[in-house]
Amino acid sequence: MAKKKAAAPKKKIVFVCTGNTCRSPMAEFLFRYILSKKRKLSLYDVSSAGLAAEEGAPMTENAVLALKKLGVSVRKKHVSKQLTRAEASEADLIVCMTASHAASLREFGSKVKSVGELTGGHDVPDPYGGDLNVYLKTAEYLMYACEDVFAAAQSLSI
Repeated sequence: MAKKKAAAPKKKIVFVCTGNTCRSPMAEFLFRYILSKKRKLSLYDVSSAGLAAEEGAPMTENAVLALKKLGVSVRKKHVSKQLTRAEASEADLIVCMTASHAASLREFGSKVKSVGELTGGHDVPDPYGGDLNVYLKTAEYLMYACEDVFAAAQSLSI
């Protein structure tokens, strides 16, 4: 009888912003959406956190609406959380919304990348307090960025 092949460990990807109520949770949901379209979701453990998060806050209403406009399901309820040292240490890739977020996590080495580094583009501006169009522009940029995050995640060796 053939032995079952052990499942490969999942690659841990953490998206990071300031408060974990807009950018990083949108990136988390968008990345999961892209992974599911590519039939690769089972290979990844995707989460998000903030550097100055108020624990337990919901995703902003406009962030949820922007995701829905892009066809991304938001059935799973998001609650904000602070990035812990353990979570950062265990991650295979930490994707920061800005270069300054990445700089504050430089102790974790080369696994920390800003969206701008991965895309060759710019930081993800904070839409907090903006109208739905501001959030939609942010979500569209994150959707584009997630393709580059996927390429970076593919090349990870764990």
